[in-house]
Amino acid sequence: MNRNTWKENLLHIILVVETGLCALAATYLYTGNAQEMVRNTIVMLTAAISISFGWNYGKTIHVLLYNNEMHFKRFWFFYVVAILFSCFLPLFPYSVWPILAFALAFAFFSNPFLGVFSYTAVLMMPILIADAPVSIFLFYFVSGMVAIMLFQYVDEGFRVVIPIVVTLLFFFLSETSVIVLFINEQLSWTLFVLPCLNLFLNTLLLMSVLKYFSFTIVHQFKSRFLEINDPEFVLMSDLKARSRDDYFLAIHTAYFSERIANAIGADVDLTKACAYYHRFGKIERMFGNTTAKETDILADICKKNDFPPGVIDVLTDCVSRRYESKESTIVMYSDAVVTSILYLLRKDPETKPDYLQVIDLIFKKKEESGCLRNSKISIHDLIEMKQVFIKEKLYYDFLS
Repeated sequence: MNRNTWKENLLHIILVVETGLCALAATYLYTGNAQEMVRNTIVMLTAAISISFGWNYGKTIHVLLYNNEMHFKRFWFFYVVAILFSCFLPLFPYSVWPILAFALAFAFFSNPFLGVFSYTAVLMMPILIADAPVSIFLFYFVSGMVAIMLFQYVDEGFRVVIPIVVTLLFFFLSETSVIVLFINEQLSWTLFVLPCLNLFLNTLLLMSVLKYFSFTIVHQFKSRFLEINDPEFVLMSDLKARSRDDYFLAIHTAYFSERIANAIGADVDLTKACAYYHRFGKIERMFGNTTAKETDILADICKKNDFPPGVIDVLTDCVSRRYESKESTIVMYSDAVVTSILYLLRKDPETKPDYLQVIDLIFKKKEESGCLRNSKISIHDLIEMKQVFIKEKLYYDFLS
């Protein structure tokens, strides 16, 4: 067992022990009832052990989202903070429990299922200690489920405005109906003060979690992509010195790839990186006096230059001509169109090629060749892709 495994196991032990101790201590301080102390401690310990098991099992079968299986500390940190935080909630009215953000944090840094269970466990702590009504548990529980459902697909575009608005609107309306109208018999404007305060606190914590999620997961490799996707990056500069033709082919391919990726919702940074470097294995075999496989050369380049995870997979997809991902399929078409038009322009500089005919012929041949049989690209994506190529007539004139 290596050192990292020991560290993670220690964190799991701390997670379980902390949960049990918090349940025991909080119940003793708030109620002092021995039966409740036993009940709450057993319930929370069972939940914590289940969470620990769920994480390890999810890691084993690779169902944790993003790269979470390599970063248990992120989930552990939010869980430990949430349990400690929940111990203080019984001190405050039901209408001021800013706990919603933890539902998102648990889901973001594990997966939706484990996020639901972890959030439920944390919510149970103040509910059990404060002996809160079932309606309070249901209100906070369902609000958390709505948040997890709306935010379960957050991509690189980080389009979160609508999910935020819907989540907070549902939260406020539910709190109003449950706490203000249901629990309190007499209606007064002052009853809305605490729900409004709760909405503000939950919004603040929710935005903090989203900011952290954006920094650690969504845009964690953004700066590195900006570096390697720069035409002046050291690898591109070396390519320019070796072969200007290959350099400008990569530049033109990246131009079209970026525009198409934007149009069909593919990973723009990943597509552009693949467009720049997918020929580097072949080029190295030509100029580097090596007989190594192209995939091995590309893997070595990615490792030495600290390319973000995922780049080598798409590059391998291109080199092996599987074209399973949208990104590799985009690069394949962009490379084919640019290469064909450059060939025709150099073959007969005096004659302007029929760009539309060239594009139609390339799309027809690619479809007939069967190279798209494993691709995740859709017919609608292909139509959008073709439109991008057709609209770029002025750019083709620039190639000449």
